[in-house]
Amino acid sequence: MRCRIVKTAAGELKERGWAYGIFIIITLAWIGMGEYMAACAVFFFIAALFFADRRRIVLSDTPFLLLLGLFTLNNVISSLFSIDRATSAALSLLWFLVILIPVASVRFSLDGNDDFVMRLILPFSIGAAVVIVAYMSVGFGITLAREGLAFRRYSFKWLGTSQTADTMVMLGCLGYGWFRQKRAETHRWLGFVYLLMCAFGLFLTLDRGGIAAYFVVMIILLAHDWKRLILLFVLLAVLVFLSYKIESLHVLRYPFDYLTARYRFEIVKSGQQIDTFRTSWLIIRDHWLLGVGTNNFSKFTKEYGNGHWYAYAHNFILQFWAENGIFGMGFGLSIMGLVISRFFRALKHSSSRYVVLGTGCAFIGMLLENLTNSTIWIIKIALPFWLIAGMLCHFYRSSEIQRKNQPVRESLVRRFFTTGGGRSTT
Repeated sequence: MRCRIVKTAAGELKERGWAYGIFIIITLAWIGMGEYMAACAVFFFIAALFFADRRRIVLSDTPFLLLLGLFTLNNVISSLFSIDRATSAALSLLWFLVILIPVASVRFSLDGNDDFVMRLILPFSIGAAVVIVAYMSVGFGITLAREGLAFRRYSFKWLGTSQTADTMVMLGCLGYGWFRQKRAETHRWLGFVYLLMCAFGLFLTLDRGGIAAYFVVMIILLAHDWKRLILLFVLLAVLVFLSYKIESLHVLRYPFDYLTARYRFEIVKSGQQIDTFRTSWLIIRDHWLLGVGTNNFSKFTKEYGNGHWYAYAHNFILQFWAENGIFGMGFGLSIMGLVISRFFRALKHSSSRYVVLGTGCAFIGMLLENLTNSTIWIIKIALPFWLIAGMLCHFYRSSEIQRKNQPVRESLVRRFFTTGGGRSTT
C-alpha cells in the first residue's frame, strides 16, 4: 500500500513538474526573455523525450507533424538551390525546431494539467501585461512632465517597439479570455477595462499594424457582449472627436498627426512599407517556384529594391513565398490553417470556451498584425506565438477527448435511470 501511494505521489509530482516548466517558459517569454527561454525549451523538450508517455503525446499529432515535415523538406530543397546553401538549409532545420518544440512542449506539459492555464499561466500573463503597460506609462508620464503632450514611440525595456505591440495584442486577448471565463458581471467589466489598458499600451507604441489588429480582435472578443461593444464604439467616437479638438491646439504635438495626417499617408504610399511589398513581388516573380531560400530575403533586396536593404518582407504570406516558394507558402499557411481550424473546433466543444476564444484571438491577431510586419520570424515573438499555437492544439485535444467521452457518459446515465440505479429490473 505504501509503495502504491509513493508511486502515485511521484507520478503526480512529475506531471506537475512538466506543467511548472512550461509555465515558467511562457511567463518569462512575455517580458522579452524569448531567446533565453527558447534555449531552455530545447533542453526541456529533449528531457521529455526520455519518457515514453511524453514521446507518445509528441508523436500523436500526425497532421501537424506531417505538414511541418513537408514544410521543412520544401525549405531545405529550396535552400539547396539558392545562395549560402549550407547556412540556409541549417536555418530551415532550425525553424523546424522553433515551431515544433513550443507546440509539442505545451501539449505534453499540460496533458492532465488543464487547471494550470486558468490557475497560473493566464493570471501571470495578465500580470506581465500590467508590468509592460506600467513601464511605458512611466516613460510617457516623464515625457509629459518635461515636454508636455509630446507623443513618442514607447516600448518595454527588453522588447522593441513592434515586439511590444505584438506582445500587447497577445496578452490582451489571453487576459480577456481569463476574465470572461469567470462569467460574473464584475469580471465582464474587469475584462473590458483590461482590454482598454492593453489598448492604451498599444497606443503608446504607435504601431499602426498592431493597433489595427487589436481593434479587430477586440470586436471579435466583444461580439457576444453587446453592451460593452457599444461602449467601445462610443469611447472610440469620443477619442476621434477629442483628436480633432486637440488638432486646433498648435502648441501640442499629438498622435492624431502621426496616425491620420495627410503627409503621413503620402509617406506610407511612397515609403518603406509599399517599397518592401514591391520588392517582394519582384523577387517572387523570378523565384516563384522554389523561392530564394530560408533567411535569404535580405540578400536579394538590394538587387530588386533599387539599392534599398530590407530584412523581411513585412508580410508573412509574401515572406513565405519569397523565401520558400509557392509550395513552402502553401505548407506554411496550411500549418496556420490547421491551428485555426482546431481553434474553432475547440471553441465549439471545450468547457473553457472563453479561454479558448481569447487564445484563438491572440493567434489570429498576430497573423493580422503580421500582414504589415514580420515579427514572427524574430525569436522573442516567435516563441510566444508558437506557444499560443500549442495551447490551441492542447485545447483541441482536450475538447476531442471530452466530446468522445460525452456519449459514453450519457449512455451510463440513461442506463442508471432505466435500470433502477444499476440493478437489474428483471
